[in-house]
Amino acid sequence: MKLQVALDGDLASSRAILTQVHEFIDIAEIGTPLIYREGMNAVRILRADYPQLTLLADLKIMDAGEEEAAIAFEAGADIVTVLGVAHDNTVRGAVAAARQFGKQVLVDMLQVGDLAGRGLELLALGCDYLCIHTAYDLQHSGATPFAHLQHLREALPDGPLAVAGGVKPDTLDSLLVFKPEIVVVGGAISRAANPAEIARRMYERIHA
Repeated sequence: MKLQVALDGDLASSRAILTQVHEFIDIAEIGTPLIYREGMNAVRILRADYPQLTLLADLKIMDAGEEEAAIAFEAGADIVTVLGVAHDNTVRGAVAAARQFGKQVLVDMLQVGDLAGRGLELLALGCDYLCIHTAYDLQHSGATPFAHLQHLREALPDGPLAVAGGVKPDTLDSLLVFKPEIVVVGGAISRAANPAEIARRMYERIHA
């Protein structure tokens, strides 16, 4: 299992957080809000800061899959995200770019109705991970990823799953039961009083 920290602030705050937590994470996510603010410059700068750290660019690609994925890979990203509701041709394009650069594609399953059926299709198209993601706009109403993660794990016992959305230290054990390959943590680390301590605790638990 791998711990991914989502960086959704501005570039300065994201670099400050990474300075504290980089040794306790496996993947640094250049989040969608950060990309909106800084573009691929954020990927280039963080790649220069941390040449060996796995970087994920959360593009949430919905069209022009090959072109948009290639932009992120050329900037230094190791993984890009595509929306599961995107057309198969878009997904194929992103996968083609990933294969060209020796990189990977993670599918964000937001708003996918048939998780198991679409998940099988996406894996057949060559995607590397399927991410159960509880939307930020739904977390405040108490929504969690547990039920959807359990459903997809039962349907795909060996599937390469990731989980994101409201993950906290006190919910971690409940998620690890389903053996996701990637656990994505945002505010629980980035907005903590001591980000390094929270990242260390979660990293050690995940890797235990």
